[in-house]
Amino acid sequence: MKKISIAILFLFAFAMAVMAQPGPRGEKRQEKMEAFKIAFFTEKLQLTPDESKAFWPLYNQFENERDGLKDKFDLEDKKLELLSDKEVEAAIMQHIEMEEQLVKLRRDYVHRFMEVLPVRKVALLQRIDRDFKVALLEEIKKRREARQGGMPGRN
Repeated sequence: MKKISIAILFLFAFAMAVMAQPGPRGEKRQEKMEAFKIAFFTEKLQLTPDESKAFWPLYNQFENERDGLKDKFDLEDKKLELLSDKEVEAAIMQHIEMEEQLVKLRRDYVHRFMEVLPVRKVALLQRIDRDFKVALLEEIKKRREARQGGMPGRN
């Protein structure tokens, strides 16, 4: 068990080092965030190599489907102030439909995750996903402040 912990810590340190290196925007940045996410989840869930091998393809598939649902029902381009009451009502109903489909998707994937991970690790997934987003935002904030010469970022 101690070997696994050391390996996880090494993976986490490697991901942090990769994120610290400057590089071109776009794909490199996405790769760095992916490495950070893998290290974060692997460390927090204490995934064994076998669990990682089964978990990551499944988790990536879940994220892709979740993102696809959110994109399908995206209201970002619509200015609600400019829509008619009927259009706003339809947008509300669409949002509720998206939330219902997201619940179904989560339910389906919880069962799939329980096939490859112990139930306690599956129970931690949603919390770790939320913690990851917070950690990622903090990391981005630190980097922005470092680029600005230590000046706190604007809100």
